[in-house]
Amino acid sequence: MMTIELFVSADAMSTDRRTALAERVLWEVTTEDSAPDSVMDKARELTHVIVRTPEVWVTGGPKPAAAPRYLVRVTVPGSWSNNSEFGSHIIPMITRAIAATEPDADRLFREPHCLVQIVGLREHAIGNLGRAMTGTEITKLMTEDYRHDAEQSAAPDGYTIDPVCGMTVELATTKLTLTHEGVDYAFCAPVCRKVFAEEHVIPT
Repeated sequence: MMTIELFVSADAMSTDRRTALAERVLWEVTTEDSAPDSVMDKARELTHVIVRTPEVWVTGGPKPAAAPRYLVRVTVPGSWSNNSEFGSHIIPMITRAIAATEPDADRLFREPHCLVQIVGLREHAIGNLGRAMTGTEITKLMTEDYRHDAEQSAAPDGYTIDPVCGMTVELATTKLTLTHEGVDYAFCAPVCRKVFAEEHVIPT
């Protein structure tokens, strides 16, 4: 469950362009080749992208009319944002998606005109289905169809499949593992490991 608020300084941006920008960001952050479609479909359903133009925008450097600025606030459960890899994964994704809508697709990688902030919410400070939820419960909601209905696909040599979300995980690099009933499992993120441990009552 993720909310992406995208503030744009370009006040002349049309509604169609705003919609295209929001859709590009949504699809960029919810597309992963190694993840099952059922997980990505649910991730899109639980992700919201809002594009806004503030009435006033004051900053230094070139005038925003000549060099539009972007401020992106990504709000997620704290257990997701506390993973050191989350920011290094999501920030380039969002920057790429926005940059692709500009005439000069490299500008946002040369000039500091796209600021991405990640806000992690404490447990039970985010909710759905009429109740407060933890990051683990949200992950369960996103992966429910895969965990209960999907057939396990085969992983290439040197890899395994995360049993919670279906992502492909490289065995040589992951530090997120658990052993259950003599079988070793690997996970793409700490929250997936936690979901598995809770469902199988494994001390972590």
